Amino acid sequence: MNATSRIFERRGSRGWVILAGEAPPVRGTESSALDPIINLLRDEGALVILAPGGEIPSSTQPFVNDLLARFSSSLKIVDPLKGDQALILATCQKAQVVLAIGGKRDDWVKMFDQEQLPADPDSIVADNSVFIAMGSLISVLGEWIYDPDSDQVSDGIGWFPKAIFMSGLEAPASKEGVRQKIETQMKSYAISITPDTIIGVGPQGKVEIWSDAAPEILLGKGWV
Repeated sequence: MNATSRIFERRGSRGWVILAGEAPPVRGTESSALDPIINLLRDEGALVILAPGGEIPSSTQPFVNDLLARFSSSLKIVDPLKGDQALILATCQKAQVVLAIGGKRDDWVKMFDQEQLPADPDSIVADNSVFIAMGSLISVLGEWIYDPDSDQVSDGIGWFPKAIFMSGLEAPASKEGVRQKIETQMKSYAISITPDTIIGVGPQGKVEIWSDAAPEILLGKGWV
């Protein structure tokens, strides 16, 4: 297991969890951000989009359009603010790709707190499937959540132990609240997921960074 794999250790052993910024590059003369994700898929399957309020942010629409070009015949959009966990899980477990997108950070925290979404990623990420967390959802998947308005850190969902994920361009080391938490926790880290960043974390410690530029990471104690 290499150093990157150790840093991005995650709970769950099924499928791939993709951490993506709000505006990954789209298909054009250059390769699409969707290409490495498609390469993970073994069979044709359904696409489920989890979108609070049913709204897809304009910044992510080009990436969604790329997905729709492949899954147009088997698309289901689910508002995770409505319906119970059993219905959401049943829908997602049948999908080849689940894209969780839009909403505010507090929306996603509420959904996990009220158990509309599971704390155990294996409950929603199926074998040979891909779960794409894009935008504000990313910031709640670590062990801690950073609130830039208050410069405070609170408990996260814990899909990624010892992690703080920040959605945006600001460097983790520039935030005092982040530094204070990371500097006191063994084998912890904070990372800024910029709009064009895509990181794939698969089973058995597989980690692939599909961004042109490597994301900036602040490491805690105990890393060598």
